[in-house]
Amino acid sequence: MTVTTEDLLPFRDPGFRADPYPYYARLRQEHPVYRHPAGLYVVSRYEDVARLIRNPTLSVQQLDFGPAAPIHHTVLGKDAPDHTRLRRITNRWFTPKAVEGWTEVTRASVAAVLDEVENGDGTLDAADGLSLKCTFETTCHIFGIEPSEMDTIQRKTYEIGLSLGPGGNDDEAVVTTEAFAWFTEHIRRLVAGKRAHPGEGLIDAFIAAQDEGRMTEDEVVYTIFLFFAVGHLDVKHLINHGLWLMTQQPGLFAVYRDEPAARPGIINEILRIDTPESMVVRLTTQDTVVGDRTVPAGEALALLIASANRDPEVFADPDTFDHTRPVAASQHLAFGSGMHGCAGQVLARAEADVVFSSIVNRFSGIELAGEPAYAHTEFLRTITHLPLRFR
Repeated sequence: MTVTTEDLLPFRDPGFRADPYPYYARLRQEHPVYRHPAGLYVVSRYEDVARLIRNPTLSVQQLDFGPAAPIHHTVLGKDAPDHTRLRRITNRWFTPKAVEGWTEVTRASVAAVLDEVENGDGTLDAADGLSLKCTFETTCHIFGIEPSEMDTIQRKTYEIGLSLGPGGNDDEAVVTTEAFAWFTEHIRRLVAGKRAHPGEGLIDAFIAAQDEGRMTEDEVVYTIFLFFAVGHLDVKHLINHGLWLMTQQPGLFAVYRDEPAARPGIINEILRIDTPESMVVRLTTQDTVVGDRTVPAGEALALLIASANRDPEVFADPDTFDHTRPVAASQHLAFGSGMHGCAGQVLARAEADVVFSSIVNRFSGIELAGEPAYAHTEFLRTITHLPLRFR
């Protein structure tokens, strides 16, 4: 059968969303710089993606985010110098020393969940009951607030994510707009509560920055939204996918338990082989050479980090999970890179390690207690249900 170029990345196709990696492989081989019918250039090879993601001439601030326009009030939607200004306000909250303190909250949350598992029937839907719960409670502790509205915040974050990829439609745009409206109202209430009853959390720091003229009110509101979102969304998938892998490869459970030195490599490989966010988008501000093509100024580039992370030119046997890859051959792009590299990646890795370590030190193994369920889009990888039995 002859496949047209329009079939190369069928963003809304359920088969593509379930398993995009064969599509990415064909792109890398045949169309590494692909002009998609949706009107953007898609870049799929590691060498090109890694170089472009660090290219300071590419802009996010000039991108049209459509219904997700409020993201322009966060570091994800700003170029320097505004990006630098906002990044400085948050960086000190995610130093290794700070992360060590935050993960104690994660550890306590995980322990409480596992106590219930041991005292119950030994089963748990880990997607919400563990992965979401512990990361959400940690995020709220960092904010200096009591955990509340967890399920709604997860749902609204996902609804915003529907419009962050190129495959969104008009109905999803309406859902995204409504989700942002909910978040705006919810966060304004949180900020008002903090002003009435101040503390020492991250929201307090943002309020102080606003009062000192270093942040606008919108920057405060939507930066809080951003931390709510990234505080659970990507980390939840990292944890869920790692637990799922342990059910598929029981030897991995034993390695994580018996070889602490292997743990960073295992987490690295979990992130590489099924990257939580599949792409980042940038706008060219000048003619830009990509591979053997020149992309004109003013064009959107979709940089497929999930494809780059399976490029056989960098990762031998890329579709195979191999936590023993040498460090030099494991420089995946799951957390981005350059100016927009994820500031919370140290915390994300630490939270995942707390969950995995707590489980392997307490149980002899885990297995599926039912079929997992997924809600993948062309942008997000999401496990919505992960029923586990703990032995």
